[in-house]
Amino acid sequence: MFKVRKAYIIVAIATITVVVSLLLILYIRKRSENRVSEFVNTSYGVLKAVPVDAVGLWLFKSPIALAEGLFSQNHPYVSLFNQENGLYKISNRIIYLQKSEGEFQDLSDSKLIASLHYSGKNEVSILLSISLESMNQDSRSRLIERLAEGNVGTYRNFNGATLYYSSGVILAIFRDYLLASTSPLLVESSVRHINTGASILDNSDFSEAAKKTPAEENLVFVNHIQIGKLFSGVAANKYLKYADFISKYSSWSVMSASFDKDFVRFEGRAFNLKGAGNFATAMEWSRGGEPEALYILPYNTYSLLSFSPERGDFNFSKVREYRELGKRLNPEVWRKGSEWLELYDIEEVALASIPYGGNFEWVTMARRSRENLFKRVASSIFKRGEMLRDTIVKNDNPGYLSELAGSIFASCSEEYILNRGDWMISGSKNILEEFRSGRASKFSMADYISETPFAGEATLQGTPFSVTVNISGLQDSVASFFKKGVSERVGATLKKRNLGFMQYSVTPHKELSMFRLLFYAKNLEKLPTPPVEESKTGPAGWQLDSIVKIPEGPYELRNFDTGEREYLVQLKNYRLQLADKDLKGIWAIPFQTPLRGYVEQVDFYNNGKLQMLFASGNMVYLLDRTGRYVNPYPRRLERLVELGPKVYRMKDTYLIMLLHTDNSLSLYDRECRPLEAWRDIEVEETIKEFPELLEMGGNLYWILRTQLKTRIYSVNGLEITSSLGNHSLLPSTPVKRVSDAEVEVRRSDGAEIRLNLETGDLKKLKKRR
Repeated sequence: MFKVRKAYIIVAIATITVVVSLLLILYIRKRSENRVSEFVNTSYGVLKAVPVDAVGLWLFKSPIALAEGLFSQNHPYVSLFNQENGLYKISNRIIYLQKSEGEFQDLSDSKLIASLHYSGKNEVSILLSISLESMNQDSRSRLIERLAEGNVGTYRNFNGATLYYSSGVILAIFRDYLLASTSPLLVESSVRHINTGASILDNSDFSEAAKKTPAEENLVFVNHIQIGKLFSGVAANKYLKYADFISKYSSWSVMSASFDKDFVRFEGRAFNLKGAGNFATAMEWSRGGEPEALYILPYNTYSLLSFSPERGDFNFSKVREYRELGKRLNPEVWRKGSEWLELYDIEEVALASIPYGGNFEWVTMARRSRENLFKRVASSIFKRGEMLRDTIVKNDNPGYLSELAGSIFASCSEEYILNRGDWMISGSKNILEEFRSGRASKFSMADYISETPFAGEATLQGTPFSVTVNISGLQDSVASFFKKGVSERVGATLKKRNLGFMQYSVTPHKELSMFRLLFYAKNLEKLPTPPVEESKTGPAGWQLDSIVKIPEGPYELRNFDTGEREYLVQLKNYRLQLADKDLKGIWAIPFQTPLRGYVEQVDFYNNGKLQMLFASGNMVYLLDRTGRYVNPYPRRLERLVELGPKVYRMKDTYLIMLLHTDNSLSLYDRECRPLEAWRDIEVEETIKEFPELLEMGGNLYWILRTQLKTRIYSVNGLEITSSLGNHSLLPSTPVKRVSDAEVEVRRSDGAEIRLNLETGDLKKLKKRR
């Protein structure tokens, strides 16, 4: 199973903006210079309605800006928003009224703020505040009536404000502001703040950032100090510990954003008002650099963090101050690390995470200056004092980079080290053997990116610091960062496009801490793939690798009596618990080992009652809703289960497929007995997903996709695509049915063919214009 927790640290800044973008309504454009008083009084007086504890604020010039921005269908993340949410419906109602009814056209001049707040019990909620200064009292009354859908009798009074309820939202018009939230506590808090004259403007750090920020049109502010509350509301429990670093990265971030059909891009500034207490003080450079690590890393590298400032001006002294304040500095190791940097004239240091052999393999990398040949020849970190090109030796000096650049570099054990060209690469012996072979650079991360449209939007040169994450094929890993209820929507949205990248890069500036953040997603007919070399040693390790992700649950179920949602939860002590829709326990039974990622519901007795089918170790279990095992289960298998069971339903019965730890797919009947006619599916590369079942002309076929290719099998497990010889099918090829026996597919050489699944015959098609 892949362990991906540490991979999220290096994209922490990117992650927090992803989280915020899931929850808030934002659309940001140009700004003009003003002092804070001018900013509030002439542009966004509605800030006076925002409570002081806001985690983030999004300022819109009008409701139309919202409609033309995030609520439009023109960017890849619009489906992240729950259109059944009451606040979403109210926002769209306001937009509709502004556009369609003359009485409410004054809303076109009404500034709008969506602010995020902690609302208790590990929940975060949005408060929508709109200025109504230009609207008369009669129009305000009719507006609240229209927004409440005529339900104006449903209300209560609070501190001089009348609160209405509509579509799951609390509404109020108080003083000159329209307030709306799904949380009554937020609306009440806003009313109290307005009555007392307190607001977000009383946050001194916010005011400091605001008076230095141009005040034209739309802006977004993120309060790093309050980030822990946001994490508790949206992040899975195991990632809550990373909130501490994000809260100290900066004081406030201010960003502008642009939306496109393939990306959302943020450009902004970090306000480091705590001095050395903010890590981002080390992220300030006046000149860019030329990162080169992506040219020697393999194409499927998951994440790359690179420090590449001009002439090796790393700013690590500021990292030292930050670590010293946090009492995490080891002065002796820091001194030796600094001497090491100077000795080798290091110009770039990098950390990369690479899928390899079923795990993430981490490597640290340091690129020496090409100008100082004397030092490169005369010095060495090896005991013998000699440069050993392309030789892997034990690393006697690990830990320098984690002390100099940050603890994220400790993700790599740096057990061995390899000198290759200008680079010193540290990591496990197996991964370094792959680098030594030179196969990584034959189709590198840079090559992969250059063959995608992401290359036209990415910052690949001219930046002193960047983090690039390739989430293509790893959407579930990103979704697992979020808590239940959020992760499903994130995963479903990301899976709609097969190419995905996140990138955070520092923009050089003489005085300010500037950055650029890009979220890119596009659906390509063909993802770039490396040439598969024929050699005695076989394909490279990362070509064989694919992530076998074992979902941890809770596993969603359906109560066959009521139709309501339920969950099977595996607790920390491995006990199995049936929980209701709110994850409150109903019962629990003892269990000793982890489940293998699937809990399927089956009607074993064909009586309408559903049982839970799952696997662990070399056993398959069938459990009824009362917590009792169903005969003839549990079943003991000859091999351990890696993933499954996956159930394929066929008329009045079903088949069970399991992926075993020997990388083979086996098929079983409803009582988990091996099918006699079945031939196990075995391939060289790692299988990470179950095949699709295709029915054509009364026959059944299996479509198995791996990182290298697509294979098609008969119902009994015999490979049909073996008839293609040296030409395999692309991993992402569509399988288009054209008759009861034929499909159109695309080969690895780009040719489109028509394949007869009954005979194995193929016909090459003419290229479509």
